[in-house]
Amino acid sequence: MNMLILTIVKVVACLAFIADGGAKLMKSKPLVEQFHDFRLPLEIMYFIGIIEILGGIALWMEILDVWAFSGLACLMLGAMKSHIVAKHRFFHLLPAAVLFCLCVSGALLANWLK
Repeated sequence: MNMLILTIVKVVACLAFIADGGAKLMKSKPLVEQFHDFRLPLEIMYFIGIIEILGGIALWMEILDVWAFSGLACLMLGAMKSHIVAKHRFFHLLPAAVLFCLCVSGALLANWLK
């Protein structure tokens, strides 16, 4: 049962991070505007997009899954901080907060099952 829960968490996180990373690499207009609000160059957006895609892939490598979850959780902490500093509304912060909770849960569960 616990492996099923971990698999579901991995699928949801993997799809979310690969989709979001792909949107960053494709220069999605809302994401470009967000990074302008964050006062960050677009090169950082591309770098984060690559990290998100690689992290989503690494979730499926058993030796890397805890590290991938942990790294992606840290990335989501940075995203939440950026939204707070940019004074965005709460609903802009919510996806990063949900993904942070998902990553922390996944890291704890993956570590516990090893």
